[in-house]
Amino acid sequence: MKIKHIKIVFLSLVLIGLHSCSKDEAFEGDDPVAVDQLDVSKQSLEDQALFEYARLMSVAIQKHANMNNLLQEEAIRLQRRGYYEQEFFVGMQGKSEMKGFAGKSLNQILANIDEAKSNVNIKEFLNVNPGMSVLLAGDRRTEEFSNRVYVDNGFDDSNPNEVVHYYENGVMYSELLTVERYKKSFVVRISEVYTGITTGSLDKSDKNNSVLFTYDDGRSVVVNAGSIETVNSKLLANEDPSLDGVEGDDIIYPGGGGNTGGGGSPGGGSGNPPSSGCDEDCERDCEDGTENLWRFRTSNDYDGFLAGKGEWFFVIIWADGANYTIEDGAVVTSGSALSYLRTGQITKVTDDDTWFYPNFSSIIWDPHVSATNPKPDGNRMKVACFESDGGRTKNFETKLSFKVFETIDVELPINFTINNGDDFIGEYIVEYCHDIGSGGFIYHPASAVDVQHNER
Repeated sequence: MKIKHIKIVFLSLVLIGLHSCSKDEAFEGDDPVAVDQLDVSKQSLEDQALFEYARLMSVAIQKHANMNNLLQEEAIRLQRRGYYEQEFFVGMQGKSEMKGFAGKSLNQILANIDEAKSNVNIKEFLNVNPGMSVLLAGDRRTEEFSNRVYVDNGFDDSNPNEVVHYYENGVMYSELLTVERYKKSFVVRISEVYTGITTGSLDKSDKNNSVLFTYDDGRSVVVNAGSIETVNSKLLANEDPSLDGVEGDDIIYPGGGGNTGGGGSPGGGSGNPPSSGCDEDCERDCEDGTENLWRFRTSNDYDGFLAGKGEWFFVIIWADGANYTIEDGAVVTSGSALSYLRTGQITKVTDDDTWFYPNFSSIIWDPHVSATNPKPDGNRMKVACFESDGGRTKNFETKLSFKVFETIDVELPINFTINNGDDFIGEYIVEYCHDIGSGGFIYHPASAVDVQHNER
């Protein structure tokens, strides 16, 4: 369907059924919820789809007493099979039967739930939002639901004054993000690990992405590979009925390793101590491994109640592939002065100071000029740390200052792409001569975060 036709469909939905936000105040107990105006019709088509699906869910929850529990079952179904989060993808709800609804799927139920409408075409939502998902916010062991369905339209979860929107029984309300929430609820969003769609198979060299499911029209939804934690798990097939009785959070997943992150054993990835008799000034000159972002821990996961589990990634920046000369007393560079590598997402990050083990090896770091190394790597490396929230893309700029040829001071900027919802946690400088032996070296990109490097 052409874009202009899609827009007509959504405008019709807005005119007929969407709440116009004339009711901007709600009460929980005696406390008023924050007031905010929002005209859904002025949002992007992608966000309009999120709002309308959330509205339909809220109506279904009001009409069917067991709907919250059924939605919760869908939200943990993938997790029981190895997916990292308690969420389900809207595109996977078109065929599977919802218990107690005479063979109807969730999307079929929602398409006809609102008596003021006639057979809402949810396929149109998925045309503009193929990665649309529903997150179960809160601990699923908590007994009570709030009956609210929130919308994540890219709100800034690092802003204490941010206003979020939710529906109850088809009516929109707003409140500050900082409101304490204790009951379970659902959040309609674009999944934080959704990376795009493909109409063919992924390149075998692409280790950072995996196909999660495929639509009837041939579009396949691609997610970050780190979000699938059980190797060779059959995420879509319900072949083992016993899985439905497994408490997903009690499943023990294999440890981390490689570049996609995850848990791991405390002994994983430790470097070798300097060889005996080494008299170099820098321990790295006594090592023959690669620079390794070994592990990290945090007392703040930088992801709020409505955002699910924390997903982190790191960007490692160093000098590489450039020529430096002095002309009229100034340093002149040619070539791509800085290079960088980005880790995959490290998922399920918790704020209890548990160690997570990316074991991400970057480069064999050599800042020394020689006949075999005419373009040295510089004596400093910068690492920037982010919490991933998905969304559209934006540029991020940082700078790295270092010495080349062991005497020339250089400061250069570098730009790389992140998502506009990603939270910058902090950055740190790795000096070549920091101790890097068997114990590694600990850095602090933020007061709540420790990151440890070694060589391996």
